[in-house]
Amino acid sequence: STFLTRAIDQVNLDVGLHGLPVIFCLDRAGITGPDGASHHGVLDLVLLTKVPGMTVFAPSSYQELQQMLEDAMDITTGPVAIRWSRGAAAHAEHGEVGSGLSARKIQAGDGRVALLGFGQMLPAAKEAAAILATEGIDATVYDPRVVLPLDPAMIDDIAGHNCVVSVEDGLRMGGAGAEVRDALGERGAACRVRVLGVPTEYIPHDDPDVIHARFGLDGEGIAASVRALL
Repeated sequence: STFLTRAIDQVNLDVGLHGLPVIFCLDRAGITGPDGASHHGVLDLVLLTKVPGMTVFAPSSYQELQQMLEDAMDITTGPVAIRWSRGAAAHAEHGEVGSGLSARKIQAGDGRVALLGFGQMLPAAKEAAAILATEGIDATVYDPRVVLPLDPAMIDDIAGHNCVVSVEDGLRMGGAGAEVRDALGERGAACRVRVLGVPTEYIPHDDPDVIHARFGLDGEGIAASVRALL
């Protein structure tokens, strides 16, 4: 993911322009931590979502990655990118893996807030939901699975909530959350939307959990953003 920026011209014009069914497997996506500012993979979602015909998967677990590799092989109309973070992946139990281009609804809430945790940010979204539940707020939680194209059934569902909070480990401007906000806007949804992600700045090395907390991307930070919206 980090060095995809050096190849984006080839991705766009040599592959995307011709609709070639190339699969890009991008590791070290998001905050990588001790590798420093040059190695954080925070630009890939901004860049890849601008390539016409591109499909972008964001697995939240090792099992999801396996499924997405299989699903990517079935997409022959254009390129596919699968992005995952550095380090050990989460493990999903049987029945906790989606398929195709569909999002997976983790839990249904009371209609006040919907949380979307893209890729490795799903655990933080689930943690935020657990915190909010202790305060009497039952959040809907989604694993979107696919950044582009977004599942229209998920968008239709969250459009009926009072507020929507998307969480990603890439730049918050122009990434996954921006796609969600645009999709809701096209439907004329009246819900308030908050996009949580990485600010546009060079991020020094540190433990990934520390960096996530600094940017409000941990459970407590996400819960705080929800409280501010409600």
